[in-house]
Amino acid sequence: MRPPSPKIALLRPWLIALAAVVLCYLLAQVPREVHPLDLTFNSMLDHLLHGRFDVDPAIVGREGFVVQGRVVAYWGILPALLRLPMTLFPGWRTLDFTIGSCLVALAGMAATKLWTLRLIRSERPDLPAWLGRAMLAVLLLSGAQVCFLRFSLYQEVCLWAALWGALFVAAAIHAQLRGLGRGALAVMAATAGLAMLTRVSLGIGLVAAFGGVLLVEGIRSRHDLRSWVAMFLKPALLLALLGAVTALVNAARWGSPFTFADYHQYIYNAWYPDRVVRMAEQGLFNLHRVPFGLVYYFAPVWVLRGGNGQLLLDAMRTRWIDAAELPPSSFLLTDPLLLLLGGIAILGWTRRAAADRARNVAVALGLAVPALLMLCAVSMNFRYRLDFYPLFEFLAFSGLVLVGQGAKAPGPRRTALLAVISILASILVGAAYLVGRLGPGQLLIGDGIGTYYLQAFGLR
Repeated sequence: MRPPSPKIALLRPWLIALAAVVLCYLLAQVPREVHPLDLTFNSMLDHLLHGRFDVDPAIVGREGFVVQGRVVAYWGILPALLRLPMTLFPGWRTLDFTIGSCLVALAGMAATKLWTLRLIRSERPDLPAWLGRAMLAVLLLSGAQVCFLRFSLYQEVCLWAALWGALFVAAAIHAQLRGLGRGALAVMAATAGLAMLTRVSLGIGLVAAFGGVLLVEGIRSRHDLRSWVAMFLKPALLLALLGAVTALVNAARWGSPFTFADYHQYIYNAWYPDRVVRMAEQGLFNLHRVPFGLVYYFAPVWVLRGGNGQLLLDAMRTRWIDAAELPPSSFLLTDPLLLLLGGIAILGWTRRAAADRARNVAVALGLAVPALLMLCAVSMNFRYRLDFYPLFEFLAFSGLVLVGQGAKAPGPRRTALLAVISILASILVGAAYLVGRLGPGQLLIGDGIGTYYLQAFGLR
């Protein structure tokens, strides 16, 4: 197959961007009930264009924060800035672009992961074909691509952050296969900065991973610092610039460049006063929540009732957690193949003295930061699972690389079984997410988790 001409290659990104804009506009024309909250990024952009960092109180509603008489939102400004092309359309302020924006982010996320898999299969031709096909099926039909199709403003932020995470992982895998170059570093720096402007938890992880790469390569180049500076200077400046924009937004909203949200000013506190007490006593993040976090994300028995009629772990959840959101789900079911391949990567790094092992470990440790934050967060919402996927997928892709280099692969039957489990579980969980309600799950399952979902699916 002949490569595209330079002119076509140059036009392709612009054509894709134009198609994305048209898609968002057409979807915004579909008649449906629009929730005011889903117009928050329109309001944010409108105010940003006038040099303001607040939002319309009537639009953001309870999700706003009152700071010095103004109402602000805590979400990053990037989803608002991505709406800039929409200002060309009449009446754009009242058009809901949320669904289109979610679809664009989701498509970009899936395309990036498929590109990464294709790169691995190209660079590691000894990778078993059946393993590559299973990974392809998993990336298209399960996990992050299937479980989170309940499109809303909340989901939009997480999906765009997940896209930046997928691009960062793609660059890190490219560096594994073809060596660390300026292009990969530029992508890592750019996506880390963009993530900070989208969803800070994932942004911190990408910045930490980039910092780990910088540190490892700096130690390796300690006798030739000039070449190290030449390689890292421009990417580091790019990340610093995006960090400065983030700090400017924070200072304009909260009065401090290092504050991303001040929950003391959260309007929703009036409806849940217990959250104010819990936040004051325990903070937004607390390592004591990790045990319940592991249950929530990997073994969701908290939705079951014990012999006393109470939800299991009810005392622990009440003490430490504001909200544990439905549906119950486990990465062990929705992503078993990713986890197995990730285990192969970790085991391989402990046994092989690979030249880039230290860099890979540094990236993995950085990507583990968002996962740890979600494990000890005061609220555990279903969409927060997206913060785990950059880590899981980096490890899984790294496992594929090692298998392509001769590491022992799981057998075809085992691989197929794990892929089928992943796909079926993801479809079931994704459907449950679509038909269920948001908010504290314990308030919804008074008649039992089975009864709740039978009613939600219209089966009772």
